[in-house]
Amino acid sequence: MRAELLRSRLHRGGRAALAVLLQRTPSLAGHTTVLMVAALACAQLPPVGGSAQAAPETVGPPAGTGEFAPTGPELPLPPRWSPPAPGGLAPPPQPAGGEPATAGSGPSGPAADGAPPPAAVEPPPVRAADAVPSERHVGLGKGMWLYQLSQTAGADSVVAQARAVGLTHLYLRLGSTIDGFYDQSELDQLLPVAHAGGLKVVGWDFPYLFDPAADAQRAFDEISYATPDGHHIDAFSADIETAAEGVNLTAGGASAYGARLRELAGPGYPLIATVPRPSPGHWFPFAEATAAFDAIAPMVYWLNRDPVADVTGALADLAPFGKPVLPIGQAYDGGPEGGPPGKPPKEALVRFMDAALARGALGVSFWAWHHLTADQWSAVHDATAWDRPQGATPKS
Repeated sequence: MRAELLRSRLHRGGRAALAVLLQRTPSLAGHTTVLMVAALACAQLPPVGGSAQAAPETVGPPAGTGEFAPTGPELPLPPRWSPPAPGGLAPPPQPAGGEPATAGSGPSGPAADGAPPPAAVEPPPVRAADAVPSERHVGLGKGMWLYQLSQTAGADSVVAQARAVGLTHLYLRLGSTIDGFYDQSELDQLLPVAHAGGLKVVGWDFPYLFDPAADAQRAFDEISYATPDGHHIDAFSADIETAAEGVNLTAGGASAYGARLRELAGPGYPLIATVPRPSPGHWFPFAEATAAFDAIAPMVYWLNRDPVADVTGALADLAPFGKPVLPIGQAYDGGPEGGPPGKPPKEALVRFMDAALARGALGVSFWAWHHLTADQWSAVHDATAWDRPQGATPKS
């Protein structure tokens, strides 16, 4: 049982959700663990946001290395991480018992319905070269992430503001393994207005991967959903997180999820894999998790580091997979996670967007709509090099 699971439960169900979790935990020791993690989740962690925000990294050189070259005002460059060939990443070291060691890994815990999780699915990994990607590009230009439409002034206001600052697409959370597919009513409100305003809507979902086939089926239900007037989402993004967020993350499970989702959605449907920023010392099966997807959206939350260094590194590290990279920037207060207190200033967002564009990104977005300040909205508005007519690529 991990903090993200508890945070999601507590966010949507409060004390009743905690009571359910306690009922489904069979031992006194388990009760103690649940209560301790719940207390930490409520007291120390920031409010639930759609995609899990990056854990802070130690500033300064790791043991056994020299000093970093400065990349900004007294900001160190994180140690570089380089992926192998796109055929797949090497698994982490195998501890006793043969299970992969993942950063932040913990017990698999019960499934959302209280039943024990199914056995981990471990089919042969799907290589990037084996995927059947869509020919359609996804997420070009400037976008913004919504956790819920209810956190905004409503669909009309969202679309008007999006158009005013030059956005081309919006991400809206539709469900998760824990919550199911729950956001039909907000799709009914947003899709007709967004499409009338020339905006695309990307639905996103948080799979915990205890049952990759069930997660893929829920994603396909979200893709297939039609509003009363016949509108569908324009693309789908899977928010594939780490074991630290309660996910049963294995190379085989991530591969099975993507392969099944691609089979259900078909070869022509645009799929985006939202993943953590590649980081040294934090294992993630990037090749398997992104193989069946058309584009990769790394969560580049720079916290106490340099946004230019972080987005430059992410684009370089993910380039070998041969897919459009659509970095997601930080527009929230990273203080609780080890960054400087307060939301990043306009200058940081500008530098992030400029660096992403200069290094070949086809799209950028920010987490999240309900966090942005007036200065941050101004940064997005002023980034006119990203503005593009339908079907064109951003200006470099």
